[in-house]
Amino acid sequence: MLKRMTVHRTPELEHSLTRRVWRIPKAGSLTRLSLVEDSLPAPAAGEVQVDIHAVGVNFADVFACLGLYSATPQGSFVPGLECAGRIRRLGAGVSGFREGDRVIVLTRFGGYASHINVDARTLWPVPQGWSLEEAAAYPVQALTAWYGLVPLGAAKAGSVALVQ
Repeated sequence: MLKRMTVHRTPELEHSLTRRVWRIPKAGSLTRLSLVEDSLPAPAAGEVQVDIHAVGVNFADVFACLGLYSATPQGSFVPGLECAGRIRRLGAGVSGFREGDRVIVLTRFGGYASHINVDARTLWPVPQGWSLEEAAAYPVQALTAWYGLVPLGAAKAGSVALVQ
């Protein structure tokens, strides 16, 4: 005898979308990257859903795919520490942004995707005159330089630095 089941759809399921991501089943080789589809739920409270237009490809992303980066996730993951795009949806409680805003996204992996949900605190407006490609290539390099100069190098106002 078959029983009839009732499925209750939550708001998150009602507003999920199918996205494309570059996923790697486990680190070790760039040849393992494959373009797949998965489902992205609606953004949670404090999150923003971004339509990604450009991604940065940097040293840390390549090393993560090769398994040579200390922060590489175990198992399957979507690379990408930086990207840029337009806000698609705002989660509850998010202020300071509007749908359609151009934003720079800094994330802990997941940027190699057509869409992403991220904590609104990891977004910055794209500076006027910048392309989305320029914006996507900025955060990891800028933060790496800052980290090397300030926390590691103890640079202060008036310090001299050689930039090669």
